[in-house]
Amino acid sequence: MADVASVSNASTGAALSSALSSGPTSLGKEDFLTLMVEQLKNQDPMNPADATEFTAQLAQFSSLEQLFNINDNLESMGDTTGEVQRLSALALIGTEVVTTSSGFTFNGSPLKLGYDLDAPASEGSLYIRDAAGNTVGSFPLSDMDAGRGFVEWDGTDGNGNTLIEGTYTLGVSAFNGDDAVAVTPLIRSRVIGVDLVDGGDMLVTDSGDFRLADVESVRGY
Repeated sequence: MADVASVSNASTGAALSSALSSGPTSLGKEDFLTLMVEQLKNQDPMNPADATEFTAQLAQFSSLEQLFNINDNLESMGDTTGEVQRLSALALIGTEVVTTSSGFTFNGSPLKLGYDLDAPASEGSLYIRDAAGNTVGSFPLSDMDAGRGFVEWDGTDGNGNTLIEGTYTLGVSAFNGDDAVAVTPLIRSRVIGVDLVDGGDMLVTDSGDFRLADVESVRGY
């Protein structure tokens, strides 16, 4: 009888160690307790489980419980962060934002188009493409300092004709002599609303809709 109890005790201990090694995703707190109770029930009364080993298992259970609590806290923090981000997006209504998105919407009113240069440039140009990818306007730039710069575009092409309302794309090229300078297109807009959508909040502006993640700076009116 003692031999049977010893084998059962060893098997339960082995199962416990194996379950522990597979990580908390495969062993819950209730499972852990069940295994420990079974181990105690099946131990040999004449040769009980080693107290040191039992204490170590209790410590493992405590660590497991802490991991579950940490995971729950992290999930709760993630939900809270999402709500804070949404509230922050709503607070942007009425402000002026600069976005790094090159796409914009022309609604008949002048727009502020710009660039962010990695280094000074001796010359360059802003060019505008329509929804079909055709270049409908190109405007020269000169003596551009490193950093951000903006120009006001009145919605006309290179010949002074007003373009139709719709979606366009801003492109920027810059050179210092024969060397190209890295540059990022910028759009400056006024936020008039926020769309709270799954997968990312969208800012509704007078220059089109932009992702909150594309906002580079914010200024109050």
